[in-house]
Amino acid sequence: MDSKIFGIDNRAALGQLFKTAFGVAPVYMTVPIGKTGEVKIEGFNPSVKEDEINEDEILKSVYGTPIIYPVQFSGSEYPVYDFYGKLIKKTFEDLWLPATTMVDFSRAKNTIKTNVLGANGTVKEYFGFDDWQIRIRMLCLSDNKYKAKEYAELITDWSRIAGSINIKGSIFTKKEIYSLSIDDIDIKTLAGSPGVIPIELSCSSDEAIEIFINSEE
Repeated sequence: MDSKIFGIDNRAALGQLFKTAFGVAPVYMTVPIGKTGEVKIEGFNPSVKEDEINEDEILKSVYGTPIIYPVQFSGSEYPVYDFYGKLIKKTFEDLWLPATTMVDFSRAKNTIKTNVLGANGTVKEYFGFDDWQIRIRMLCLSDNKYKAKEYAELITDWSRIAGSINIKGSIFTKKEIYSLSIDDIDIKTLAGSPGVIPIELSCSSDEAIEIFINSEE
């Protein structure tokens, strides 16, 4: 893919596509902010500090730039419904989502509030946290792996899984999210952009819970 579209920086073009498809545009800068001035270094003692680099940050986009927070649907055997509505096992290969992907997270507390007669405020009872609500918005574009339509078909295929999906990516693991379920898929169309397919996934975090049943003799 060229670094410019119609003479416009690709980042600006992609930002406009995101805004058209999802109503939000990524923040980017094409030039530094402010002016370069003389820097005083008197009394400055520099030191070297090793910064933590996530292993998944080594992935590159089609522009050769690093993908800071890539997302992978991990391949495995997952349950899907066949033509007759019967659950069967289907093998899925690892899938890295397009580089043009944005992920939003939100999470509520399970709280019961009870009104207090003759006083202000409420009595609150806390019962842990709800599932993470995850919104994944992506622009399917042709790259060196798949064409836009192939991306859309693969993601649609993953949305048919009748169960949780193993997920990889530091943006998830730092929140202790290792699997999710796709609750809803929305495939949009952009007029005048046949090579761009916007897809939005509404997901919920999932985790394995072991239940032990004690049988009384």
